[in-house]
Amino acid sequence: MCYHIFLAAGPDELARHFGRKADLNRNFRPPCRVCAFSHLPYPILTRDELIQYASWGLIPYWIRKTEDTVTLRNQTVNARAETIFENASFRVPIRQRRCLVPVSGFYGWRHEQNRKIPLYVTLKERPLFSLAGIFDCWYCSATAALTMTFSIITTEANPLMRYVDNANCRMPVILRPDDEERWLNPELSDRQIAALLKPYPEQELYSEPVRCDFMHGAAAEPGIVVPA
Repeated sequence: MCYHIFLAAGPDELARHFGRKADLNRNFRPPCRVCAFSHLPYPILTRDELIQYASWGLIPYWIRKTEDTVTLRNQTVNARAETIFENASFRVPIRQRRCLVPVSGFYGWRHEQNRKIPLYVTLKERPLFSLAGIFDCWYCSATAALTMTFSIITTEANPLMRYVDNANCRMPVILRPDDEERWLNPELSDRQIAALLKPYPEQELYSEPVRCDFMHGAAAEPGIVVPA
């Protein structure tokens, strides 16, 4: 699964890297480590020329009651590639509202007897890369507010990620640079979309253990993305 991500790039670097305009109305300061269940705003990239900000945990557009969003969004932080076209929360976004979730790396937990060992995973040659995401916009009739939310797509783990996430054997879908704009193409067929939802080659990934209390420190604190 994918519940914690890390981003070292700020709006200007993201804008340069992805050919977008930074949203200067947001006070986003890297480095940033985000937990899925905090539902905090995070930069994502759509076909819009501006970098967008959305909350992690997808709220489908068709939800009517505000109280229904609380539990649901904790269940939609990840979308399984194998069932995404049939899942009621995801089947419209996967076809019409795909996005890039920029990261410098992400975290997984290895289970050994009674211990959970956190590991940080990144790409060997790419300090900034994209996870495949979907987004939706939910309108709250009570407050007349529009909330943009997203989910990260996961797929079966490659051998390295089966070691890292040995309890679930899942990994986020990592997109190659040449596939990033393709992922955003609204004309893709279901078959073409599914072809991109594959495990990333393990030889291009790198993992290292981090401190068990990394979640409680500041994102820039030493020990967050260095070996324990």
